[in-house]
Amino acid sequence: MRRALGLVAAAIGLAAPAGGQPTAPGSPPAAPAPWANKFFLPDIGEKRDQAAPPVITHNFGDVPHGTVCTHTFTVTNIYDTPMQVVDIRKSCHCLNFVPFSKVLQPNESGPLTVTMDAGKFVGANSQTFYVTFGPKFVSTAVVRVSAVSKTDVSVNPGAVAFGTVSPGAKAAQAVKVEYKGRMRDWRITEAVTPHGPFDVQFNETSRGGPLRGGAEYTVTVALKPNAPSGSLADTLTLKTNDPANPVVTLAVTGAVAVPLEVAPARVRFEPVAVGQSATQRVLVRAGRPFRVLGVDCPAGDISAEVPATMTPLPLHAITVKFDPTRLGAVAAELRIRTDLDGGATVTVPVEAEAR
Repeated sequence: MRRALGLVAAAIGLAAPAGGQPTAPGSPPAAPAPWANKFFLPDIGEKRDQAAPPVITHNFGDVPHGTVCTHTFTVTNIYDTPMQVVDIRKSCHCLNFVPFSKVLQPNESGPLTVTMDAGKFVGANSQTFYVTFGPKFVSTAVVRVSAVSKTDVSVNPGAVAFGTVSPGAKAAQAVKVEYKGRMRDWRITEAVTPHGPFDVQFNETSRGGPLRGGAEYTVTVALKPNAPSGSLADTLTLKTNDPANPVVTLAVTGAVAVPLEVAPARVRFEPVAVGQSATQRVLVRAGRPFRVLGVDCPAGDISAEVPATMTPLPLHAITVKFDPTRLGAVAAELRIRTDLDGGATVTVPVEAEAR
């Protein structure tokens, strides 16, 4: 901990004036850069002696009006004490972020994803996130994002967001891309398919003609049925014949639910006296409603209570009970049987001890 105190103390020490120039007589000293800004430097894990920059920046560049710009920062805890995000403030309603609840242990990294909705402004815009880390040592990082919202091209909606999809389910979303610029023959020439499990198609739906100009396209992104479980995040690139703005990018996000997941994944009982009993609850969740048909348990001192309802639900609670009849440790594995996908099952290890 002494090392952590030393590192934090050094990080919050007075910063030298910009450019190394002396401070003018009588003027207040320059405020030190927040030491939490160092967490956002991409190579801070290897070069920890870097000075904290005054602000962390990311420029999305020129984007079509309506685009939801997305960027993920890698945040690295370089100190010897756990750190976490305790508060995030933003300077504009056009900004948003994915909640970041992970506690970063020393030398651990995690993703912080932010968005900027270019449908809520026109032209150049620069806004700021204030990301406060703590709770023992507190510092607020300053993260500034900027973009230029171009009105000659617009997209609606501004991103492809599938949400949570059941395994094997069909999912597709259409995005309208509209061109209102001066090119008479503006076209989308190619859709660069993301690396993820997506199919992309586009077709021209209307055109203004040789005098009025303008064009409208529908871009459809479909999730493949064999998409693996887990979160999805990718970028769709549409190539155009406009030399000034040759590409249009769209964020693609979503998640494929695990067929069956349980919480907690492992049940551990504190020592229980013989003749006494203890219970714990296990939650079984799926992407669509299902029924629990039964729970198999080979250990006599451990039992499970199946939900009384036979109504299909996306979430069921199972009560696990430990009734020790003899001293010693007990280890078992519960096998939960369901009617999902023709009989999907999930196992839960159980550890207990009688004293």
